[in-house]
Amino acid sequence: MRRRAIAVTATAAAFSAVLAVAALAVPASGADQEDSGTRFWNIDVNHDRDYTVGVEAARKRVFSVSATVTDPSGVQGVSYELWHGADRAHADGVLVGSSDCHKLNETTSYCETLVTADPNVNLRSNALAGVWTITPVATDGAGNVTRGDGAYFARIKRQTYMSQTVATPQPVKKGKDLTVKARMTVAGWETRTNVPLIGHQVLLQYRNGTSGPFVTLKKIKTDRNGWATTTVQATADGAYRYDFAGTSLTVATTGSADFVDVK
Repeated sequence: MRRRAIAVTATAAAFSAVLAVAALAVPASGADQEDSGTRFWNIDVNHDRDYTVGVEAARKRVFSVSATVTDPSGVQGVSYELWHGADRAHADGVLVGSSDCHKLNETTSYCETLVTADPNVNLRSNALAGVWTITPVATDGAGNVTRGDGAYFARIKRQTYMSQTVATPQPVKKGKDLTVKARMTVAGWETRTNVPLIGHQVLLQYRNGTSGPFVTLKKIKTDRNGWATTTVQATADGAYRYDFAGTSLTVATTGSADFVDVK
């Protein structure tokens, strides 16, 4: 059995422009790309166009990783290594899954696995939120093992939550001030509980009446307890809500709206 490393092959639709460039990275030092006929295509994470997985504070999250794999001698099996850190040798987090492969023809198989991210087991630090590199490992029909050293990524993020938006007083007279507030929390993998999301920007949005789009009125930062609080002038019946766009470490979320009756 030989062990070989090659660069993973990207497709035009697989990633954004930045990640597509990264996917064509040079093979690892000492690797002979021509030594293997194995190729990996269309790597997918969680069936999400942004390759994002949100994980709660104390509950495991199972998500899929898949690829189309081809080799002139066929494909025996594929596993996927997900690792976090500057490089694989110094990774501070590793997730592994062995896939089920479905043969498409004599040389090509579709291989999908389920990977478990669990704050109780392998996500015990908030510092593990962010980009994880995926290394697919394939065994071809002749028993040779190939590692795909191209840069494909999964974004494993802390799940966020927005409370019900509350606008007071209600009912309110036209032209009077409304106080609009909601609280944001985020999964704390270290404490296994949700904790306040502090100092992050959220958008106060308003929808006139009972239908139509929400428009942004203000940008607010959450306080040390996770609360977003501001005042607006009541002009007409409508609904208020807060929206959080997410970050590279946290998942986006939108709170439930509060409808205000203006007298």
